[in-house]
Amino acid sequence: MKTKFHLPLALCALTFLFSCSKDELPPNVMDEPLISEDLFKKTYNNGMIKSYGNETILKWNELLGASIDEKLPVPLEAKIYAMVTISMHDALNNVVPFYETYALNNTSVNASDISKKNITQTADAAVSQAARDVMAALFPPSSIAADALLNEVLSAISDEASIAKGVEIGRQAAIAMLQKRQGDFPFLFTAYTPSSNEPGVYQANFPPYMFPNPPIWPANAVYAPNLGNLTPFGIESSDQFLFDGPYSIESREYAVDYNEVKSLGCAGCTARTPEQTKIAEFWFENTASSIYRLARSLTIQNELNGWESARLIALLEMGVMDSFIASFREKSEFVFWAPITAIKAGDTDGNPETTGDPTWNALKTTPPVFEFPSTQAYTAGAASEVFRLFFKTDKINLTTTSPYYLPGVERSFSSFSDFSTELSESRIFMGHHYRHSVVVGENNGIELGRYVFANNLRKLKKIK
Repeated sequence: MKTKFHLPLALCALTFLFSCSKDELPPNVMDEPLISEDLFKKTYNNGMIKSYGNETILKWNELLGASIDEKLPVPLEAKIYAMVTISMHDALNNVVPFYETYALNNTSVNASDISKKNITQTADAAVSQAARDVMAALFPPSSIAADALLNEVLSAISDEASIAKGVEIGRQAAIAMLQKRQGDFPFLFTAYTPSSNEPGVYQANFPPYMFPNPPIWPANAVYAPNLGNLTPFGIESSDQFLFDGPYSIESREYAVDYNEVKSLGCAGCTARTPEQTKIAEFWFENTASSIYRLARSLTIQNELNGWESARLIALLEMGVMDSFIASFREKSEFVFWAPITAIKAGDTDGNPETTGDPTWNALKTTPPVFEFPSTQAYTAGAASEVFRLFFKTDKINLTTTSPYYLPGVERSFSSFSDFSTELSESRIFMGHHYRHSVVVGENNGIELGRYVFANNLRKLKKIK
């Protein structure tokens, strides 16, 4: 069993608010992006950048959510969110280079023909074309709505030259993104045969995950067990944050976690409070979409301009998708059993402090993936860290909703840490994860979020 230990950075993540500088960056930071002084003078116009609002960017993200939310398996939805939002960011930064890009290089762009008079028109066309093309390529059912929004945006632009320039930039941004990710493999259900029936080994012996529609998959299947082999978007490797493993089945720590999820995560648990049940129901939706809604609220609340909004959302969705890749890599390392299997077999696991219950079922149907670590906690940690670093504070005043499972219910937070902890712990109340899986997932996600923020889509600097 391979385990990597990065103790200084791990301790920094665990004590972020108390002992680590918010300006402190993880090791191995990539070289900063540079452009020539000549191009710098022609493109680097802060006043012009600030004159572009975020309305069109938010329209496309709203359409993206309406098109794919809760219609696809969670990792696939996250990947589409990442590719569309990053393409929009790349398109903007090829209109006027302000931040580095992911797929479409912008270090040679001459933006001397862009002014305050045409920046909004050109940028709107570029963002819209990029979003439309990537959405249509990745999720064809979204094409009709995406074409309609594209036509709406372009018809509101009076300058033909701005339309032509923006559309071409958007097309190139989409092409660059699709080409860069063309080697990605599909995420599929795979028939699973456990390596053994020993306690702690994952067993695909529970009811299928009937969401979003009754899926067709092999018997005793797992979903995308090879996802950890996918090339990440913003981190170096999928095992970069592999710090820890699950508790030993015989340990006291495991028994404590086992008994907690047994008493709080079952369908009819009387020990779970109404508030904990509400948390489980509220955060059952896919994390890529819930994190986007948080980002949208904060971009409006903080009056971010278009460039800032595109960067924040792209970094968040990059971090979310890389959290899926990294957590699935860790899952495949440990192949740990889910509570629904463990609790039914508690009398035979060799731990005297666990008592089995053959009738136990989770509050929410257990997804067909290896248990350790919690992917949702990983994404929560990554997103909260990107938020913290972007806004340079952990403090927020934010209220969000869950339109898919608890419409009309709101959750309010005074810090990004509170948001991350609540989303992470919801997986215990659902009956999907043990606390150690949640804690490790969230902490590893914090590490990942710090790395993504420090090494991607940074402000361009001129060559001195």
